[in-house]
Amino acid sequence: MDLQTFGYALRMRWLWFKKTDSSRPWAQLPDQTEPLVAAMFHASIQVQVGNGRSTLFWSDRWLQGKCIQELAPCLFNAVGCRTVKTRTVAQGLPNDSWVRDIKGALTVQVILDFFLVWDATGNLVLQNEVQDMFLWKWTNDHRFSTASAYRAFFIGQTEIPGAKILKKARAPGKCKFFIWLALHDRCWTAERRKRHNLQDNDSCILCAQESESIAHLLVGCSFTREVWYHILLRLRWHALTPDRQCFDLADWWTSVRKRLQKTDRPCFDSLVILTSWFIWNERNRRTFDNGVKTVVQLISAVQEEALNWVLAGFKQLEVFTAAIGSVTGRQIVPFVI
Repeated sequence: MDLQTFGYALRMRWLWFKKTDSSRPWAQLPDQTEPLVAAMFHASIQVQVGNGRSTLFWSDRWLQGKCIQELAPCLFNAVGCRTVKTRTVAQGLPNDSWVRDIKGALTVQVILDFFLVWDATGNLVLQNEVQDMFLWKWTNDHRFSTASAYRAFFIGQTEIPGAKILKKARAPGKCKFFIWLALHDRCWTAERRKRHNLQDNDSCILCAQESESIAHLLVGCSFTREVWYHILLRLRWHALTPDRQCFDLADWWTSVRKRLQKTDRPCFDSLVILTSWFIWNERNRRTFDNGVKTVVQLISAVQEEALNWVLAGFKQLEVFTAAIGSVTGRQIVPFVI
């Protein structure tokens, strides 16, 4: 659960009761709602007007399921902010009292909007014995629920493959942030730089065989696959090594981890982040510093860093550090192919 979004949903619950139950003692308190929450709440409710005493004439969505700001934006801009926040339908509709709220310049568009609102409100009759009814958009019974408000914040969002696994994985923040960029394809690889006309050549710096995309660097490159094979071999997980059919880090990561026992998955997740981080650093070393590490040297560096992570509190990698040899202090058995 996203705690910040849940906090927004609770804030919307407060707004709902403030709107629908004016008898509550805090209903008239000054409102300091965050703009995001206020906009979401405004978009989530419609009003069936009864007596019009609870519905704001200028800002609530009571005309054809829309508010006047949406139907007649130029006319709305000609009304003062204080009036927008206080004028109810019960006050503005009788005898077309809302006309006196217009204070701005009467441009052609304002006049056109004026006649639009005049026509929309001309035949409306208030029902003095009927309370205004506020309808919540996100439930079948149109009644507010915190759960529906929480889910509404995620409508239209596309889930990024691997994001949930990354969120739960244990690793240093900078390494997780790099993987987050990789999952979103936001790393400045040679392929991306060429696409933006920043360089002419996009060959992979590690294998010089294919275009250097982030997916190729982390799972498709022949150099990378050799590193993965020997890293995973220490845990007898070498069958999980990316093959030539792997075209995306997230697809490979989310699929092969299902073949492991649940108790082994936390170690695997941290190891994926660690190894990917070192592959990216090796790419940067060769690109910017003209330095080169062999497969053996890179794997040894990964093993040494895995021990550092364990000492720093990332205990999920203890399975890996135990598999690479006897540990005494900070000494591990050197890697040899």
